[in-house]
Amino acid sequence: CFEGEDDEAGELLRDICACAGGQRCVHLSCLRRWQRMVLVSQPTHPAFYQDDERHHKCNVCASPFNIPPPTRHELMASFTGAEIAALISEGCVIGSHRDFDAQLSQQLRAMDPLRRLVSGYKHWIGGVYLITSVTPDEGELEVPMRSANVLNAIRAKLTRTSDLSLDVGGRRVRLVNRGDLAGAAADADSLRVALERLEAPATIFMATGDEPDYGADHVVAVNLARRILPPKTVVDEAEDGDAGEEGNDDRAAATAAAGTAGTAATAPPPVRAESGDDDDDDDDDDEEEHDDEHDDELETIMRDLASGVGSVGDRPGARWWRRAHAAVREAKASVCSRYPGAADVEVQHFRGGPCEADRITTLVVPGGARRGWTVLPARRSRKRKSGDASTSTSETFETSDAFGGGLCDAIELAHARAAPRFLPRRDTKTNPKTKETSDASDPGSIRGGQTVRLQNLVGRPELNGEKALAARFEPESGRWLLRLRNGDGARVKPSNLEPLEGKHGRVFAFWGDARWSRAQLLGEIARGHWGLCRGSVADIAAAPRERRDGLDGRLAFAPTTEMTEEWMRRAAADMSS
Repeated sequence: CFEGEDDEAGELLRDICACAGGQRCVHLSCLRRWQRMVLVSQPTHPAFYQDDERHHKCNVCASPFNIPPPTRHELMASFTGAEIAALISEGCVIGSHRDFDAQLSQQLRAMDPLRRLVSGYKHWIGGVYLITSVTPDEGELEVPMRSANVLNAIRAKLTRTSDLSLDVGGRRVRLVNRGDLAGAAADADSLRVALERLEAPATIFMATGDEPDYGADHVVAVNLARRILPPKTVVDEAEDGDAGEEGNDDRAAATAAAGTAGTAATAPPPVRAESGDDDDDDDDDDEEEHDDEHDDELETIMRDLASGVGSVGDRPGARWWRRAHAAVREAKASVCSRYPGAADVEVQHFRGGPCEADRITTLVVPGGARRGWTVLPARRSRKRKSGDASTSTSETFETSDAFGGGLCDAIELAHARAAPRFLPRRDTKTNPKTKETSDASDPGSIRGGQTVRLQNLVGRPELNGEKALAARFEPESGRWLLRLRNGDGARVKPSNLEPLEGKHGRVFAFWGDARWSRAQLLGEIARGHWGLCRGSVADIAAAPRERRDGLDGRLAFAPTTEMTEEWMRRAAADMSS
């Protein structure tokens, strides 16, 4: 750089390496541009990128730069901009770019059937991911162990070493007392005893020895757009009865189980068509049901063949739903022993993402005055009983795996929000025009957490037809506190509300989730795959198939840079022409 110092290029640095002559001088911005270009050629996933020495060594004289290089997160944020980087926070939504959807769909259609089956593209196409947690990196690796085989294999390797350590990716990691070992002391002998007693499913943590890295923060999100609908089957009309919501399917079983010493019923209910989110969902939902059922069947056949199982058994779609129904029935049975009305709570199932997709990882309960929804983990923390010698800490985790754990909490919360309140105060008002009287403290047919549509508003007619979530009834004013789609609150009379879904309470149960590091997600956003926006009540109140459309005009995408995918550039050029 021979131009000297200027405002745009920044400070002219000298002697940052061992180069001599004209090459000894370089602008800081030029150096950063070079480091950015090095990054472009690397994958965004942290498991596949490596520390490129060109970030901190001169490629001419091979000596280290005497100024520290920017972190990977800082470089990624320079592609996206600070505003987008700041949106990686709990409650925000990650939405797929339309061109990204088209590219993945085209690649999916070109795959052979078996590759298409195992492809994860379905998780990303049309994705609407609600960020449920952003956990600071603490220099540790989380290791979930879903089966006894995995647990035994890892335990055998760890116990062969004196310090309970492993080689992972070329670095040594050591077992620490976190996760399901949180009750053990930190010394190796105590951890060894606790590890021997551990049973699957379980989660352990390994210390990497690295300093905490902001770019390695753990981002977890669930897909709001992939509702799982049960396959349609022919059932006996007398046995089927009224084909209602899933919550009503399990009502009798849950209520009966609650009265039998807390033992959940084990006989599965008949698998039937589930009511959609609205009346015109039938065509799209039928196609989705068929695709998912077909994929489930092929996946089970492949898994059974790989494991040497000779018989596939009954239909995989029905098998999966029996498992899901069993989880719901068991949880409802526990809650109904205290609150019988909880049997009416509707539990909707979603494919939350590719990570741990065989279990419920996250639960979302619509309603609440603060945001309009509440996120609960599928595994809940609980206090140890006093005098329990097996732990030295006051809190650990139940490995309930959502079967009577976090799912119980979610159903109880949904029921509490939807339960009618018997109000002691009875004020009547008379309409001067119609002479009709009404109870000012009557919430009407609306319940907490329910989706409603505003109607017949005179003061704010622009809100008529908008969907909102009922948060709390205020008897003093005789109005419902609502959360509108933009996050604002509004107090509206029950007569101006049309009740929609969720009268008895709802729980969204997500099977699996998506996980990124902060720098990895910024890299995918910089490539143009995803946009970000603040989460809204509209993302919860809308039907699942409408949620991606609801992000149009709200998502913020990264500007076109050298990091942008080439096919994204071409698509943008075609749009502009």
